[in-house]
Amino acid sequence: MPTPPVLLEPEFLPLWAHVRDALEKRGLHDRGWVPLPTGTPPSVRARLKEIAPGRSTARLHLAALDRGLARHGTDLLGLLTDAGCPPTGRREARDAERDRRRSRDEALDDAARDGLGDAPWVSAWAGEVRSRVPDDDSARRLVRVVARVLALADTPGERSRAEVAAQAVRGAHDLDRGGQYRRPVGLALALRMADGEPGVVEHWDDPAVWAAAGLPGDLVATPVLTWALPLLGDGLAAAVRATTAAGAPMPLTVLSLREMPLEVPPGTVVHGVENPRLLEAAVQQGVAAPMFCTAGNPTSAPSLLIRRLLGAGAEVRHHGDFDPDGIAITARLHAQGVVPWRMTAADYTDALAAAAQAGVELREFAGPVPPTPWDPELATAMQRAGRAADEERVMDALLAELADSG
Repeated sequence: MPTPPVLLEPEFLPLWAHVRDALEKRGLHDRGWVPLPTGTPPSVRARLKEIAPGRSTARLHLAALDRGLARHGTDLLGLLTDAGCPPTGRREARDAERDRRRSRDEALDDAARDGLGDAPWVSAWAGEVRSRVPDDDSARRLVRVVARVLALADTPGERSRAEVAAQAVRGAHDLDRGGQYRRPVGLALALRMADGEPGVVEHWDDPAVWAAAGLPGDLVATPVLTWALPLLGDGLAAAVRATTAAGAPMPLTVLSLREMPLEVPPGTVVHGVENPRLLEAAVQQGVAAPMFCTAGNPTSAPSLLIRRLLGAGAEVRHHGDFDPDGIAITARLHAQGVVPWRMTAADYTDALAAAAQAGVELREFAGPVPPTPWDPELATAMQRAGRAADEERVMDALLAELADSG
């Protein structure tokens, strides 16, 4: 049976709108007392007493009203719908949304802790991505993907982002710009690299972040510049030797380095420099000492070349800027088996003296100097002086030594 027509008369409509508002605040299943609106006509009060008997004429007991309506084959929600003021269930929607978020957050935090560990960067990462994760299953799936990508990034072997995506996500474009997992993976890489420091979040899409993590955008775009590498064998090795004979440096990509056999004569020494200007000068002056340039912090190609040279039995040496960044690069390479070259406290003080004699004002650097385990006095001397000696300042001395060694 439909709602009794009398209850849909215009004089009842303010009451039903009032009841609807109460249910929006208290929930659709609330059946407590609702005060009657001021000005409710006596005829309305009387009719309510018939349908929902009670002692009070100032309040309406919704449970009693629901029971009375049941005798007519309807209920409170049916009445409100017929009266043109159906409740929207906003309270239930809010509660459901709150519960969904709580469940999702718990699932994400648990999965991140289990799959990524308990380092500070993991909780920072979860905080950054949670607003874009719709539900529990999506949270767990996201963590599985990120964990697989990080595991591949930590596994020896040079791969492009597309290759890693095909293995970890099963979609070669999912780590490209606009890809589904580009942002969460980039945030994980940046935060892990900086151990959870929040300031790095804005740099999550920096190509250097991806390259430093072993996930370059491609395997050919950022080669390492080399000069006079004495590679043995045919194919690309022969091309390297021919390029040297022609008086030109040779760029080597990650793709070529990972595919080519790399052999060098016993006792080969290869010098790495931080600034391309030094390699350029060596080429121009015909200093045929084997060299390569890291162009700052080594990315994928120079890092791979260093590993391949060390694996082939070559001694790899490195020179960089005398500033905190240059020392940090040298220290990382030293830990990998590279020998610091002309990077001692004596070399640093000689550079300061030469600059002073030439009337050159060296730039100041801020921040602490990283430890220099190959010569502990170097960090002490640099911290005391507080001046940077860029690699170009000592270029002539470096090239003279290389020329003499050739």
